[in-house]
Amino acid sequence: MRLGIRKAVMAVLVNTENKVLIGSSPRDGGYKFPQGGLEPDEDIIGGLKRELIEELALTIFDDDIVEVYSTKVSYPYPNDGYYIYDAQELSIVKVKYHTKMTIIPQDDEFEDLHWVNPEELPNFDFQFRLEAYQNALRICKLL
Repeated sequence: MRLGIRKAVMAVLVNTENKVLIGSSPRDGGYKFPQGGLEPDEDIIGGLKRELIEELALTIFDDDIVEVYSTKVSYPYPNDGYYIYDAQELSIVKVKYHTKMTIIPQDDEFEDLHWVNPEELPNFDFQFRLEAYQNALRICKLL
């Protein structure tokens, strides 16, 4: 039996060219935004900061956060025996990337990282996540 809906947070990192950061995931295939599940009693900002350190060795500060959106996006997980949740519901946080930041992919979270124009998302294999990610970029007023 699967565990219902996983509450999570995603970072929409935006550079000075209005490109967003995506990466390929060796863990489950396809591309994704930096994201992850929230721990019990963890708030969105605390979860975001933890996930960015865990996935990208990236430390951000409150001044780097452009906006935390009240609207969430979600996607169902495939029923393929790999995922333990039915779906994931993501809080969206827009983060301003600046050249003083260092991004280093950690462990099995990401392989290749790419800065892409938001309109280019369909050119990458996001698997079951694409529609939710496009909605997130619309919420961030990037699409």
